Amino acid sequence: MKLNKSFVLVMCIAVILTAAGQATAQSMDKRALDELKLMSETISAAKTVRFQARSMVPIKTQDGIWINLYGTSKVVMQGPDMLFASTAGDFAARDFYFDGKNITAYSSSKNVYAVKAAPGTVDAMIKDEHEKSGKSFPYADLLIAEPYAAMSDGLEAALYVGQSTIDGTRTNHLAFSNEKVDWQIWIGIADHLPRLVVATYLDDVSEPSYTVVFRHWKLNDPVNASEFVYNNTTKAAQVEFRDPEASMGRI
Repeated sequence: MKLNKSFVLVMCIAVILTAAGQATAQSMDKRALDELKLMSETISAAKTVRFQARSMVPIKTQDGIWINLYGTSKVVMQGPDMLFASTAGDFAARDFYFDGKNITAYSSSKNVYAVKAAPGTVDAMIKDEHEKSGKSFPYADLLIAEPYAAMSDGLEAALYVGQSTIDGTRTNHLAFSNEKVDWQIWIGIADHLPRLVVATYLDDVSEPSYTVVFRHWKLNDPVNASEFVYNNTTKAAQVEFRDPEASMGRI
């Protein structure tokens, strides 16, 4: 049977419009949002948080070649105002201490440290540092009091992709998009903790993407207050904090 070309065209348009309507209806997938919120609540409810992270960040060389730098981090957080983060790998080795009163950054490669007053919470500290330097921890959204509020702000699309296994852990794979970034997150089904985040920036050619793998999560483990205070056991020299890149590298 031969079909009229006009009829075929109309049917094709109808199929396209139907698919578009379904995509619009699914653009804010409730399951994806619920899983993201559950992850946020799990971390926020913990009195102490420990985890390790492995980061892959692309950097453009002076010759215009994109290379990837690999870094590892160890993070400890307690309550709203205590944070320790140690970074190594291809990135300059750096220890970062915040005790609710001061920020101390220590460079083991140069054996120098810098201190500056920063009274307040982890939230306020992260915001202030980002506003001043334009940089932050690649996992900063997980450290604030309400991760879901930060991660869902300005979302234009949310998708539950399916289930996947990351480093032996069964996870829910979610994808999100806003005006500036497309990002994916894999969250453990059993413990509701993130295992992998991949982000692609849509408006920053200098930092187009990053990948962070999370492991060794420990919630509500005992934490000693001394973990958040720098102890100068190496007799490091103190330098000014006002120009950390010149004196000891990017924090």
